[in-house]
Amino acid sequence: MSFNPLLWMCNTLHCRQPHQSDLLRQLIEPGFGFFMKNSRLRSWGIRKTNIGRGSRLLPVGIVIVAIIGISLGLYFGIFNQNSMKTSIPGEVQSYPKSAVLEIWSSGDKTATLKMTRASLEISPLDPFYLSFNGIAAYYISSDKPEGEEKQSLLDEAVFSLRKAMASGGKLPVAAQVEYVLGKAYFQKGQPWYDLAAKYLSLAKKDGYEGRDSEQYLGLSYAGLLDHEAAVSHFEAALEQGSSDVLMLSAAISYKELGNLEKTSELLGKVVESASDALIVQRARFMLGDMAMAIGDTGKAQEQYQAIVDTDPRSAEGWFRLGLIAEIMKDPIKARADWRKATSIDPNHIEARKKLAERL
Repeated sequence: MSFNPLLWMCNTLHCRQPHQSDLLRQLIEPGFGFFMKNSRLRSWGIRKTNIGRGSRLLPVGIVIVAIIGISLGLYFGIFNQNSMKTSIPGEVQSYPKSAVLEIWSSGDKTATLKMTRASLEISPLDPFYLSFNGIAAYYISSDKPEGEEKQSLLDEAVFSLRKAMASGGKLPVAAQVEYVLGKAYFQKGQPWYDLAAKYLSLAKKDGYEGRDSEQYLGLSYAGLLDHEAAVSHFEAALEQGSSDVLMLSAAISYKELGNLEKTSELLGKVVESASDALIVQRARFMLGDMAMAIGDTGKAQEQYQAIVDTDPRSAEGWFRLGLIAEIMKDPIKARADWRKATSIDPNHIEARKKLAERL
């Protein structure tokens, strides 16, 4: 049986697991699709902390980098001596494709990006250089904090990968290119979630599915407020292996669809199993809000109390406890809880309004 580098690459890349903070950031940051109505971090009792913006993208291992490089290299026939280009003295150098592959396989993404940029000056439509340039730019962006440089790298990744697909050259690894392109669009933010879903779906259709494809598809559709499609992909991802972020994501979409039983089930699992305090806190706020909506103040109080017990500086947790005390006709405790909230966050508008009222 002949060696198929594409099949080898697809099978091996399935070992990738999403970094938890990658998607957690999407769940709590202001403006993310299904939190448009409650975009303030404070409204969920989550204080603004540095949760690792640089880790929003999935980390890349040297082994994975080598696999992608070898697969692309074999398909483009880079070991053929005819593929090597020489440069005219004094002009920009076009690096041999074998040299690009060697550097890429060593895990040096920065050098790969520099080499492909230089080579594209001479061969701007070469699908090999375009593919490596786009993929390297995308993975380098994963190490950057949010800002101009990160967005510039994502723009470069999208431009090069789209150009590689439209170059007219042989691109047998189109599915992998579509996969990276879809994730790059997702990282660019909400205005591009439709394109993220489009290219991640195309990658699956064309024969490549990363281990995180279903999760990213679910988040993309949730960001587009298409929660029916979102839960379909979240369930598919859960069948492959559950995670705290994945269960929380699915719970949010189920809540938007009005399936409170499934929402409670998933949130309960998150509270029991999650090791990340921020994820547990988010789940408890949702459980508390759901209890309040049906008038179960006892259960709501239990959730909010658990939040402040774990994080005494949760201004929103104290504010919600104050609301419970107000309902239970205990104005002294209510005002004490609201004062606690404003002492933690002087800009907590709702708590300040409550303190200004006469109970």
